Amino acid sequence: MYFKKITSFKALYLIIGTIFIIFSPFEKSFGQSNFDFKVEISGEGEPILFIPGLISSGEVWAKTVSVLSDRYECHVLTMPGYAGVPAQSNPPYLKTWKSEIIRYIKESKLDQVTLIGHSLGGFLSMWIAAENIPEVKQIILVDALPFFAGTMNPNAETGFNENRAKQYMNSLSGLEHDQLYATRMMLARGMTSDSTRWEMLTEWAMNSDLKTEAYSATEMMGIDLREKIAGINVPVLVLGAFEENPQFPGFTRERMEQTYLSQYQNVKNLRFEVADGSKHFIMYDKPEWMIEQMNDFMAENRNLQP
Repeated sequence: MYFKKITSFKALYLIIGTIFIIFSPFEKSFGQSNFDFKVEISGEGEPILFIPGLISSGEVWAKTVSVLSDRYECHVLTMPGYAGVPAQSNPPYLKTWKSEIIRYIKESKLDQVTLIGHSLGGFLSMWIAAENIPEVKQIILVDALPFFAGTMNPNAETGFNENRAKQYMNSLSGLEHDQLYATRMMLARGMTSDSTRWEMLTEWAMNSDLKTEAYSATEMMGIDLREKIAGINVPVLVLGAFEENPQFPGFTRERMEQTYLSQYQNVKNLRFEVADGSKHFIMYDKPEWMIEQMNDFMAENRNLQP
C-alpha cells in the first residue's frame, strides 16, 4: 500500500523530468536545418550523446560535460518543444525522436557511441539501444525505467491514450500564469534538494510546449520496453535514485532495488547502482558520485567493440 502511494507521487517527478541552472559554453552546433532537436557539441574523443528528460534542456548535463569533454566528444541534445526549442509539427513524438537520433548518429558518421539519458531521455536511450545499431557501444540510464506505468499498476495498459494526454494538457492549460508557475515550482522542489536549481527548472518548464510535454509523457507511459530490452547486446549502466521519506515508510531502499531489478531483469549485461540520498535529478544531488560511476563504467568498456 505504501509503495503504491509513493510511486504514484514520484510519477509526477519522473514524468515532469527537468532542468538545471549551470551554464556551460559549447564550441559548435550541428546544422539545425536537418533536425528538429537542438545539438551542442564540445570536446574530442569517442562520442557521447546526452539526452535529457521531459521538458529539460540539454544544459542539465553541463557539469557532467565539463568533466567528460576532456576525453570525449559530447553531443548534448534538447528535444523539440522542450525548454524553448521549437516544437515539431505533429505527434507521435518519441517514435520520431528515436528514429531521428539514429539518423543523426549515422549521418554524423559517429562510431563507438555512448548514450547517456535521464528519465525520458533514458527511455529513448534504451529504445535506441534495443535496435542494435552497430554504432552504439554502451548506454547509461539515469533514473529511468522501461515501463514506468508498471510500477504503479502491474496491469497497466499499453498503447497511446489520447484522452489522457488531453487531460494532462487541460489540467495545466486552465491555470493562470501565477498558479502554473507555483505548480511548476512545487514539482521542482520535489525533484532535487538543490534549491539553486529550482527557479531555472521552473523557467524551463514554463518555456516548454504543453502539447509536446503532455503527448510525449503519455506516449512513454504507454510503451512497455521490458521485453524489448532483452535484445540489447551492449553493456548497460542503470543509476537509480533513492531518498528516505518518513511519509512513506514502506518505500524502502530494498523495495526500490526490487522494482528496478525486476524491470531490467531481461538485460543481459547490466550494472545497477543506487544514489542514496538523491531525488530524481541525480546530476544535481549527487554529481560527483554520478560522474564517478560513469567514468568507472566507461573505463571497464574502453576497449570493447560493439
